[in-house]
Amino acid sequence: MPSVSESPSFGQDSHRPIASNSRVTSSPYKRTFGAAWKEPVPSCAGTAQADAQPSAPPKTPRPEKATVQKHSEYFFPDGNVVVQVEDVQYNLHRSLLAMHSPVFRELFTLPQPPGSTEGCSQNHPIVLSGIRAMDFTRFLWLLYPPTLGSCKVTTVDEWLSVMDQADRWQMDGLRALATAQLRALYIEPIRKVLIWHRYNLPPHELISSYMDLISRPQSLSLGEAQDLGLPLFVKIAHARDLAHAKGACRCCSCSKVPGATSAGKDRILEEIIRVVIGISLS
Repeated sequence: MPSVSESPSFGQDSHRPIASNSRVTSSPYKRTFGAAWKEPVPSCAGTAQADAQPSAPPKTPRPEKATVQKHSEYFFPDGNVVVQVEDVQYNLHRSLLAMHSPVFRELFTLPQPPGSTEGCSQNHPIVLSGIRAMDFTRFLWLLYPPTLGSCKVTTVDEWLSVMDQADRWQMDGLRALATAQLRALYIEPIRKVLIWHRYNLPPHELISSYMDLISRPQSLSLGEAQDLGLPLFVKIAHARDLAHAKGACRCCSCSKVPGATSAGKDRILEEIIRVVIGISLS
């Protein structure tokens, strides 16, 4: 029977005693099994890894809540309905809103749950979402004129605000007023086409704008093409080609066509618009 020192598995050094206060720097098992041997992980290392926690991400400061404020002009002391748009509150008159708008009329007649105080105080206003405070204020310019018969709305942007409010609150008379004022103001041709399409206004009122677009010397820009959209841009580009071919555009070479009068060019342009754009004078 072989002795321990003659064991073929562990070698001669495997049976030597190890001092209790010495540190093992190389395992005999590693020398025997070679690369296949993996050092055992000390239990304290495993505990340290388990205890390690990922650091929390820095907290993003929350944006400060906008301070709600009374409107300086349209928070009436005798108002009986508090309305809030964005961070602005208005104290208005139910009877006046209901008189002109079927939307407000229905809103004020809806049955409310017992104890409801919505619209009765600043702490419980009726919140109107989806609109800007400036647009609602411009609407109130007309509902509460500073002097009888006066109107503070003058620019295209202001009348477009009024048009949006007229559609939102279903006020046909106000829409007609805004439309009439927009007709009286000069609006750049591209923008006028976009406005008339947006609000479904009579297309024949765009004849002069289309005439300017298809006869002007400069071609449509990329931004204008994006605003118009591909279908309408293609039609206008085709109409411009026809106007150039027929000598009706305003570029230098075409203006020298013999016998081409201003009235004659206008008739050519109107016919092109009728055929290509699909709009006639009537």
